[in-house]
Amino acid sequence: MSNSSRRDFFKKAGAAGIFIALSNVATKMRNVSTPIIRNIVGTVYPKAVKGASFGMMIDVGACIGCRRCLHACKLENNVPDAPGNMHWIDLFEMENRSPVTEVENIPPVGAVIDYTDSPKPDHWYFTFNCFHCDNPPCTKVCPTGATYKDEDGLVLINYDICIGCRYCMAACPYNARRFNWWNPELPPSRVNPIDGSVEPLNEAVPLRVRGVNEKCTFCVHRIRNGNPVPRCVEVCPVRARHFGDFNDPNSEVSRLLKTERTLRIRENLGTSPKLYYFTRGVKWSKDGEKL
Repeated sequence: MSNSSRRDFFKKAGAAGIFIALSNVATKMRNVSTPIIRNIVGTVYPKAVKGASFGMMIDVGACIGCRRCLHACKLENNVPDAPGNMHWIDLFEMENRSPVTEVENIPPVGAVIDYTDSPKPDHWYFTFNCFHCDNPPCTKVCPTGATYKDEDGLVLINYDICIGCRYCMAACPYNARRFNWWNPELPPSRVNPIDGSVEPLNEAVPLRVRGVNEKCTFCVHRIRNGNPVPRCVEVCPVRARHFGDFNDPNSEVSRLLKTERTLRIRENLGTSPKLYYFTRGVKWSKDGEKL
């Protein structure tokens, strides 16, 4: 056998070996993921509310840093416990004189505060989740169209066609997206059976798989099925979180937008985020009544 023939043989043999190896891996992955993908409802969200523009307003003066919104979000949306104790909402603890009007004042990635005492003296609290921008940069860089903006303004992810390239994570100026580096760990007892089903894979909130991104959806399964607010808004003990349709002039968020001085983070980037911050300087007691 000539040298050129020998080289061609080894090239073909090597390619065949790689193909077989990849086929075995792909088969194993299909065996694991197919039952989940087949039952996932990420691509069949409830129909968008036409004419709506959903968004949120957060009163940072009222927030006491109790983190109920974080934990309620995890339970409601089947956010995995491990690895990394993933959250769709991050909470930052700020000293009283720390401004957030400049880009450099935004807390760094990973500066999430874990604590048991709240609120701390001379501190205030700042929560982040997906801003559901009117001009979202994440949708522009997604090569498969997995990330998209729906008719009612929600920015969602089609988990079936997300390839895990993480371009959307790089494009998002708010660090609002999370990536599943491993198979998410969620015990069956912790799965939220929103639709009343006992089968863990038939939930209104899909169980994501390794290799896809996930993020806040404004509890799309709730607000498109007659529940007026996301779970984080519902559980806030001091009514610091407000949600509604900005296209409805009579909605709470529309009224607040007219009467309060508001701040939108990194608005100069042209993303038109639909998460506004404000403060009325009003503190609340634990039972939700004014002090």
